[in-house]
Amino acid sequence: MTEPISTTIVIPAFNEQERLPSTLDALFAIEKDLVGLEIREILLVDDGSSDQTVSVSLAFRDKLPQLRVMKSERNRGKGHAVRLGLQEATSDWVLIADADMSTPWTELLKLSQRLREESAQIAIGSRDLPESDVAIRQSFVREHLGKTFNLLIRILTGLSFRDTQCGFKLVHRESIEAFLSKLTVDRFAWDVEFLMLAQDHGLKIIEVPVSWEHRDASRVHPIFDGFDMATTVLLLQWKRLFGRS
Repeated sequence: MTEPISTTIVIPAFNEQERLPSTLDALFAIEKDLVGLEIREILLVDDGSSDQTVSVSLAFRDKLPQLRVMKSERNRGKGHAVRLGLQEATSDWVLIADADMSTPWTELLKLSQRLREESAQIAIGSRDLPESDVAIRQSFVREHLGKTFNLLIRILTGLSFRDTQCGFKLVHRESIEAFLSKLTVDRFAWDVEFLMLAQDHGLKIIEVPVSWEHRDASRVHPIFDGFDMATTVLLLQWKRLFGRS
């Protein structure tokens, strides 16, 4: 029998006391169905929440004994939380997943299978491929601003992916060691920096269609955060080309 692939799940969370119970319950319910995968650890990285995110998470330790809660003293941003989780992960593979469970946990099997079939090191879930299954769409404004942002990314960086921002990514932990210390983006454009560095280090990245549905109470403001993300991408590409910040 093939030995299960050890996997760490990193969940960045900011003020998620309302949504986390259903997310963690769902993970507990399907854990035994993730055939071929061993969920060795679950790292819930609290990004300086002001609500009961930490205590709500800790209440699941009986159901999910591999759950560990890490806490930032102040809100630094999703990218910072993901970075902390990646630095602490000890498994062969790491799934980065949003706390709202917009993508079902079972999609982990799809990403894992595709990685093995294509001998890739990173699989990113995508909402914008023909085979993607988007059950509940974002508002017209959010969806089209997102498409515009991804077009900007493709033009500026040379990344070919149609959806860099979907919060469901599976990575080979050892393969990202070479650039993990170089990650600097604290906020929502962390995905772009991560993929740029992975590409520059010669890693094979594949985009995989996933099931996805929009959840209310998004933490991303379509205008202010969109402007911040676009500015960050411009600075990242400038640094990439000219070696200065």
